[in-house]
Formats: sequence, C-alpha cells, structure tokens
Amino acid sequence: MTDTVDAGDTNTPGADAWQRAGLTRREAIRRERVDRWRGETQSPWEAGPVGLTVWLLWRAVFKGFQPSWLIGSLLVAGWFAVQWLVQTGGIAGHVSPQPGEGERLAALVREAVPANRDARDIWLDRLENSLRGDRRRRADMDRFRSWASLGPDLIGRDRLALDLLAGAAGPLALDAELRAGPTWQRRAILDTAFERELARGAAIGLSPPELVFAPQDLQSRQAERQFAWAVANTSADGFFRGAYRGQFEMRSVPALVGAGAGDTRLYGGVRHLVIQLCADPRIRMASCDSAIIPPAPAGELALALAAIEAGMVDLPGRDRAMSSGAEILTAARRAGRLHPQLEDWLATELVTLLPASQVGDAFASAMVRPDIAFAAPSRAAPMIEARIDASSAPGAVRLATVFQSVARLRRQTSSFEVIRLMAVAASPDQLTDLQRIAELSGSATLAVIEWLGEGAYEAFQPLPPRPAVEPRIRQGMWLGLASAGMVLLLTLIRLMTPDRLRRASRTSLTDAWISRLLLGRKI
Repeated sequence: MTDTVDAGDTNTPGADAWQRAGLTRREAIRRERVDRWRGETQSPWEAGPVGLTVWLLWRAVFKGFQPSWLIGSLLVAGWFAVQWLVQTGGIAGHVSPQPGEGERLAALVREAVPANRDARDIWLDRLENSLRGDRRRRADMDRFRSWASLGPDLIGRDRLALDLLAGAAGPLALDAELRAGPTWQRRAILDTAFERELARGAAIGLSPPELVFAPQDLQSRQAERQFAWAVANTSADGFFRGAYRGQFEMRSVPALVGAGAGDTRLYGGVRHLVIQLCADPRIRMASCDSAIIPPAPAGELALALAAIEAGMVDLPGRDRAMSSGAEILTAARRAGRLHPQLEDWLATELVTLLPASQVGDAFASAMVRPDIAFAAPSRAAPMIEARIDASSAPGAVRLATVFQSVARLRRQTSSFEVIRLMAVAASPDQLTDLQRIAELSGSATLAVIEWLGEGAYEAFQPLPPRPAVEPRIRQGMWLGLASAGMVLLLTLIRLMTPDRLRRASRTSLTDAWISRLLLGRKI
C-alpha cells in the first residue's frame, strides 16, 4: 500500500467530489480510497480465523496505542510522585501549613509542662505564689495578672472548654462524643464555650478576664490584695508616667528590685544628669557642692544614659522614645535587672559615643548651674536640650534602635514589667525578639519569660527546611506528566479535526488497507 497518485486515481469521480468539498487533491484521493477499501472489506464474521486473529491484534495496537500511552505516562508520573511524597514527609508535610510564631510560642509553653505535673496545678500554684508576694507579704500583682493571662495557653483552651461543658459523664466522655462528629463542629462548640466564658469574666470586671477560670476563693483574695497594690502603685506609676518628679524608691514596688541591687533611688531626667555630672571628679562643677544634690558613684554608662534621658543628646528617631528607653535602662540597671551582656554592650557603645568630657562641656555651654538645674529641672530641660548632635555618629542608629525597642516594649507591657524583662535580653537582637514576644503574648509576657526563660526565643528560630527530593525523582515525575500532556494534546487535536479530514489521513488509509488485507474482500 502506497500513497502515490497514478493517472487512474486522478480521474476518480469520488475524489473529485471530496476535492470540491474542500480537501486537497491528495487528501481527496486518500479519502476516496478509504471509503472504497472499507466498502470492499468483509465483515469480521465472514473472515478466516487466522486473518481475524491478526486483525484483532492490529486493531488492539491501532486503537489502544494512544490510551496505553496515556495510562503508562500517568502511572510513571504517579510512581515518581509517590516517591517524592515519601522523601518529603508525605501529603501532610505539603498540605499542613507551617505554624506561625504565635502557634510555636504557645506550643513551647505547653511542651514545657513536666510530664508528672498537671498544668492547672502549676497555674494555680503560680497565682498563689504571686498573691503571697515578697518577704513583706506584698502581693506581686504584675506577676499575678501575667500568669492569669497565660492560663489558657498553659492549660489548653480545649481542656478549659470541655471542663465548662462537661456534665455528669465528665470531660473525657464529652470529648469522645465531639470527636465522633465533624472536626469543624467540635472546634466551633469548644471555641464558642471558651469565648463565652471569657466574655463573662470581662463582664463581671475581672482583670484579666482569664481569671474567670480560677477558683472563686482565689478571685476573692486577688480583689482583697488589689487595693493595697493600687495604693503602692499609684505613686510609682505616676513617677514613670512623668506626672510628677522627685525621688522614687523602687523597693516600694513588690518584686521590682532584683537580688544584688545597690542604690535603687530614681530621680529622673535632668536630676539624674546633674547627679552623675557632680559624681565624676573630671567634670565636676563648683556648684556641685550644694547639699540638695545627693552623692552617687561615678559611672560613664550612668552618665551617658542620664544625658539621653534628659534630652541632651540628639539621636536618630523620636526624642520621646530615646528618653523613655534610657529611663527604663537606667531603672533596670539600678534594680539589678539589666542583663550583664547587654549592660557591657551599652557601656562599650555609649562611652564611645558620649565620652564624659563631651557631656560635661555640653552642660557647661548651656550656662546653667547644677544646683539650680537639680532644683528646677523643668526650667533647665529646654536649656540643655539637643546640646549634643549624635544623629550621624558611628553606631548611633544601632543605639537608637535599642532605645526605641525598649520604649516600644514599655508601651506593650508596663514600666514595671519591662524593667523586669530586661533581665532576659542579652543583646540588641534578643531585645527585638523580646518585643516580638510581647506583641504575641500581650499581658502574659512576664509569665511567658518566667516560664520559658530564653527558651521563648526558640519561637523565632527559622523552621527546618522541608526534606529535599532527589533530582531524578523530580525529573521523572515531570517527564511523565509532560508525556501525558502530549497525549491529551494529540487527543484534543484529533477531536477538533473534522471527520472528513480524519478519514483522509494516512493512518486511516493504512488501517483500511490492512483491514481489507486481513479480513479479505467481499465476493
């Protein structure tokens, strides 16, 4: 069988008709041959057994090649895809989203519960301990509120909701019943119960609302101790908010001062600066002998922090943030709460940026006497403001970032809490992470740090990369898919081709010729 056109074929009337229908001359001749040869072919029921057997084999190959190609390609791609999943941790490793920082932090809190302890017992013990307070039996309400806020994450919100909804059968039976139904339904029921109870706590005035999950007697004792705390807290909070200035003794706030603290008195702003200027014999002025200026040990770090707190130094960023950050760092250092490594870093950077001689000269250039500045700090503050321009000095941006981080952390928590939190910030980077913990934990930040320590920073460690797949596995899967795609494309092209063109193809001509040859001609 050939596709040549002889003289006899060119005069075939059937071919002329197909050519008039839009086919080319060669296509028209092939179409006429296909129709004629198929008409001359015997029915399979009339063919001999040998010819019929060979014809069936031919039809299986002719009609089954393309589907077999498609199925084989998909099987190959599927096999390589299974190998891919095996090497990369299965479908769950690809479908399950990576946990966020908040979820990882909550998981760290739950995982830190010892296997032989009950989380609720730990929570209640910490709350009781906070109410007992220090040696003078003063309640540590900052710590109490922080631990109260951490309760749902420590115990588990699902467990608290099950305890609320459980009847006589108990929470385990209720949990089994809920797990028998759809997952989304169980999640909705537990979340609704938890949020409803939390809203009830807020409605009855509990602070924080999570205290609603604590026993009633603990809530009552917290309300009793709250009054005494509020009395001591009013003056301290007023000092840090700038409502009034004077001398503030940090030991008046329960648990604020750490072990080994020295002089814990704070004066704030300009007064700190005057005290440190008069304490350094190298820059001491004549009027420093005034009895109103208290003595203090000289220190270049304390002097530099006091200069920034007083607004004398112009650093990149908002002036208020610089002053607020320096005030907290000074208070943390005096309270024994500043991490030694961060203190060493600050000492190195600030002494280089603000040597004592520069601070003394800047104060002297303001033409204000130290005793007058100490007695009237509000009048002296505008006179010494921005006397030192360090906005473009080397390392100024890094230092300004630290002060801003402390100020932001102060806004997210409170003045007293941030002083205590400085004990776990060993570097500027950890200070940034501590700020992120405060953003995630809110009022529970102090309890999170007490519970996890520096382990809380693990929530911000990069997640391990997904297991890598061998290149040959990836290539084999894509080749299998590309082969299947090619078959589908050919099938689509065939379906879009009109029937008159399909039956004029060389494959149709070959099939018609072989069928007539194997089945025989009609007699």
